[in-house]
Amino acid sequence: MKLNYKQLKKKYLKFFDNHDKCDYALTDVLFAFQEVYYFIKKPEIKNILEIGPGTGILLRELSKIFPEKKFTGLDPYKSGFHRYETISGNIKLNKNLKINQIAIDKFKPSVKYDLIFSFNVFEHLNKQEKYLKVTNKFLNKKGKNLIMCPNYDFPYEPHFLVPIIFNKKVTFKIFKKKILNYEHKTKEFGLWKHLNFNGKNKINKMMKKNKIKYLYDESIKNRILDRLKNDDSNFFKKRQGIFAKLAILGRFFLLDKIFFDFLKIPFPYLKLIITKKN
Repeated sequence: MKLNYKQLKKKYLKFFDNHDKCDYALTDVLFAFQEVYYFIKKPEIKNILEIGPGTGILLRELSKIFPEKKFTGLDPYKSGFHRYETISGNIKLNKNLKINQIAIDKFKPSVKYDLIFSFNVFEHLNKQEKYLKVTNKFLNKKGKNLIMCPNYDFPYEPHFLVPIIFNKKVTFKIFKKKILNYEHKTKEFGLWKHLNFNGKNKINKMMKKNKIKYLYDESIKNRILDRLKNDDSNFFKKRQGIFAKLAILGRFFLLDKIFFDFLKIPFPYLKLIITKKN
């Protein structure tokens, strides 16, 4: 099952300043829906928590499709990126959905969750290890936690569309003008400062240190590459610019298989599946 882009845009465009901002949000909603639907449709999944729901559109659509399940969103909106808190506040929620504007360490859920997921949130967290510990406490005995985020072991920053040169500090010095211009244009001041450049290697160390059972959905590589060509809004491809064209061309010549499968170059995106720590 997949969401219909044209229907979504017709329904939600009025909440955004312009078409591009709407498409920016909807392209992520469409992709995230595909990544979580398989888990949510299982009959044993009854209580679902999304960390960082942003606009709330994804949760609203899911709660409509699954009226028998309970959905909760948790978002403090501290950064105010994209001004999504305004949009979320204007969207009418279904009876089986509640969005809490509170920090995760202040949240005291009355139930344990069968599924927790976050989409492009983990890279914005300053204390990622603490996040893993807290969300683990929210899971029931057989619960799962899905984390989808950029993998900074691949030298590319997807928010600002710049290559990573050595580290975050050096990259900022080189691309300072472009970074500041982007923040000024989008009014997302402080976005660069709050990005956490941890990649798969550091995440693995955090997992092993805390004895958390986990695995990676390696098939995410194919779906990300497919997204460049098949995204209904076409915004994902448009936003990635020259990088999208290079990726599509490289895949045509099977270079993705050589780079990511044979040479084991880190893929720039990851989907982490965590199982409840006993």
